[in-house]
Amino acid sequence: MSQVKAFVTGASGFIGSYLVKELVNSGHEVLCLKRPSSNLSRLEGYTDKVSWTDCSENWKSDVKAFKPFITFHLAWNGVAAADRVIWQRQVGNLALQQDLLDTILEAGCQKFVGIGSQAEYGDFENKIDESYPVNPKTAYSAAKIAALDLMRAFCETNNINWYWFRIFPLFGPYEAENWLIPSLIKNIFTQESMDLTPGEQKLPYLYVGECAKAIAAAITAEGHSGIYNICSDNPVPLKELVTAIRDRIAPQFKLNFGALPYRYGQSMYMEGDTTALRKNIYTLRTSDFGQRLEETIDFYIKKYAKQSSLK
Repeated sequence: MSQVKAFVTGASGFIGSYLVKELVNSGHEVLCLKRPSSNLSRLEGYTDKVSWTDCSENWKSDVKAFKPFITFHLAWNGVAAADRVIWQRQVGNLALQQDLLDTILEAGCQKFVGIGSQAEYGDFENKIDESYPVNPKTAYSAAKIAALDLMRAFCETNNINWYWFRIFPLFGPYEAENWLIPSLIKNIFTQESMDLTPGEQKLPYLYVGECAKAIAAAITAEGHSGIYNICSDNPVPLKELVTAIRDRIAPQFKLNFGALPYRYGQSMYMEGDTTALRKNIYTLRTSDFGQRLEETIDFYIKKYAKQSSLK
């Protein structure tokens, strides 16, 4: 992969931190946008290997001076499940994206990457490709679709190659505590039981580092602007996954399946066809799921065992 200048928003987030590490490890020059309050703990060991610009200062001037070849836009306000139904928060993301697009156009940027979600498709029961009709069920998914349309029209008008990656469920170390795997392991160390939905979902969990490699591969994509699913090809029954993690750590811990209702718009089956991604961008590696899951479990065991010992 030839060295380029890459501008990244959302660098301190779960996916963004893995992407920044991938870019740095591949020898690229990276400029990251952050808030004054951004927690950079996920980038330990890498904060001094990239340049930073603060969104409360003259970030637009910094980007224009940097002249990125590619921009990766991962910043999004309101990713947590509870925030996905707050319309004002979700729609507010569109203004930042447009500011970003206007700025990178002036900077002469040649490629723009936006991050979508499988939530854009709404409910589905079979393996689907990118031609499947979108059917948003929340403010989050509706705003993502609007962001895609705005980005696509802007980039095509201004001859910028664009890539919209629809992300399916991910896992790995440093995920936010409110998501399933870290939440489960934290509860095992701090509670006697955990309330859950019935757990009938089948979800194609993909290791977040593999997702980051796929996103970074847009650098070398020869054209091929478009929408791409990033997804494992091995859907896992959620109840089976949760039970296996519990049994690995504390078999006596009680899992109260069915104590919680499914949230509105909950997809019971997710699997995306990644043929287009594999053909045009990157060949996903999904065969190491077991190894990566063990590494993830070990990471959270160490984290929460340490926290419990300090109380």
